[in-house]
Amino acid sequence: MKGRVMALVIAQAATVLAADGAWSSEADVSVRVNGHSFHHARVDGQGCGVSVKLFFEAPESGYSDPKNRVRNYHLFRARIKLAKGQVVTSKLFGNSGAGERSYSFDEDTSAEGCWAKEPGKLVKVDVIGCRGRSCDVGSFE
Repeated sequence: MKGRVMALVIAQAATVLAADGAWSSEADVSVRVNGHSFHHARVDGQGCGVSVKLFFEAPESGYSDPKNRVRNYHLFRARIKLAKGQVVTSKLFGNSGAGERSYSFDEDTSAEGCWAKEPGKLVKVDVIGCRGRSCDVGSFE
């Protein structure tokens, strides 16, 4: 089963600029995919690099199928959009257990003009997912 959820970031995304040119933007979000609640996102920029960290709650019910253990694993892909139109997309990431979780990934924007040098503001988080180790997550539309 594929889950496809796209959600706007809840109201107050904060952007902080450090003296060394590093910047950070984070916000509480509300994205649900197959019972998983993605609730906070943070984007950090340093030079040409961007780091993203997503926080989510994985439901016990998604990891407790005793008859079909293959279903006790979920795959996701996240897409982060910033105010000036920049997009950062994760690789596939998996989760094998219930509870509070986080996922981090990095991207080098050198090939795209090193846009990460300029402060960005988090405006949208999209997450798609599916259940099973070899399921098809699909693509963002």
